[in-house]
Amino acid sequence: MIVSRWASQEAGKDPNSTAEELTETANRLLHRQFITRSDLGGAAHFERVQRHLDYFQELFASLGFRLVFNDGWGYVGFVSPQAYGNARVPTQETIILLCVRLLYSEGAKKGYFIDGSADILVDEEEIQTVYSSFGARRLKPGELREILTQFRRRGLVSFDQTHSLNVDVEVSLRPTLLEVVDESFLARIGAWRDASSSQPETAAADEEHPLAAIEVDADAEAADTRRR
Repeated sequence: MIVSRWASQEAGKDPNSTAEELTETANRLLHRQFITRSDLGGAAHFERVQRHLDYFQELFASLGFRLVFNDGWGYVGFVSPQAYGNARVPTQETIILLCVRLLYSEGAKKGYFIDGSADILVDEEEIQTVYSSFGARRLKPGELREILTQFRRRGLVSFDQTHSLNVDVEVSLRPTLLEVVDESFLARIGAWRDASSSQPETAAADEEHPLAAIEVDADAEAADTRRR
């Protein structure tokens, strides 16, 4: 493993960390975006960041990212304070992200937390319902599961990956969603959903639909895969 002199210098301040371990944690964060303390193997990375918080803040700042550390809810990750036009993601993926963020907010307001944690439990059918409430076609099980798998890798949700596509999987929505979708955009997507539900079913096929507005703004929000 290649380590920098900055990692070596930082490791010299703590007998419990090596330069290789600091580099491994940095790589893990870059790959996942968020690490949760309760995940398998997550505690070691979380505690390493906790002991070297200034180092990791400066490290990610040098890459143009803002480090996010939440000791209360037990996660660490990073977001970008500004969008970069050279990192586009599929609009559909972004809209699903907005849907699960909306479900998280609604569940949190009702206190639907799992076992005293900050996670909210939903299932794929609930996500499909929110997605369809914008007038979009239902996603095929494989389409939704593929997107959720990407979110799982990034530490935004968790679910049992052993279930077949024919099974409606329960999905734990994590508070890390709060970091990647802010309240202002959440309010806008709520307004679009209300507008969509108020449209008559007999609306002309070529009539402007709220989903189109979501897609336009979602494209703008998705300019950086690390910040929405």
